[in-house]
Formats: sequence, C-alpha cells, structure tokens
Amino acid sequence: MRESTARNLPNYETVEQPQSNPAAAPKPATHKVALSKLEATLIVGLGFLTLVLMVSLVSIKVSMTSAQNNLDHISTEITKVNTDNVNLRQEISEMTSFDRLSAFAKKYNLKMSNKNVRNVSK
Repeated sequence: MRESTARNLPNYETVEQPQSNPAAAPKPATHKVALSKLEATLIVGLGFLTLVLMVSLVSIKVSMTSAQNNLDHISTEITKVNTDNVNLRQEISEMTSFDRLSAFAKKYNLKMSNKNVRNVSK
C-alpha cells in the first residue's frame, strides 16, 4: 500500500468558507402603513356582507328542507286518497254488478218487468 498512486499533500490547507447565517443577515427595512378610513370601511362592510350571506344561505337551506318535508307529506296524503278512491270504485262495481242485483231481487221476491223499464239518455 505504500506505493499508492495517491499522493499525500501535507501542505494543503483547507480554507473554511464563512457560513452565511440568515439570522445574522441584516433585515430589509419594513414599516407598517396605516389603513385609510375607506379601506377599513370596506373591510368591515365585506365582513358584514359575508356574514349576511352565510346566514341567508342557512335560512334558505332550512326553508327548502321544510318545503321538501311538506311536499312529502302532501304526496303521501294524495297517494292515500287515490288508493281510497280506487277501493271505493271497486266496491261500487261489486255492489252494482248484475249478479248481486239478481240475488237481491230473488231474496225479496222481486221480478224484472220489461214494461216498467225506461231507457234514459242524456
């Protein structure tokens, strides 16, 4: 290993680079600018407008939900009334059927007489 191709340079000194410290660097001069009355009024106005819009959005959402519930309730009632109407029509058809009327006439000894029948048309 003594016959290595790498040379030993004893006189080589490393020069350390000064590290830049961002905390030690001078800060750029900053200064605060006061808000004008117009800017302050605009900021307050926009904040108030945002608040009003948020409250109105929630109010609209609640009223929409209430209207949807009312619509569902009315739709349920309509379905119930339609079902009752269909049942009543079915009952009317059963009660006015020829077989039922014939059975009723037979029970009370009623007879069909063609001379007493009138045809009425509108």
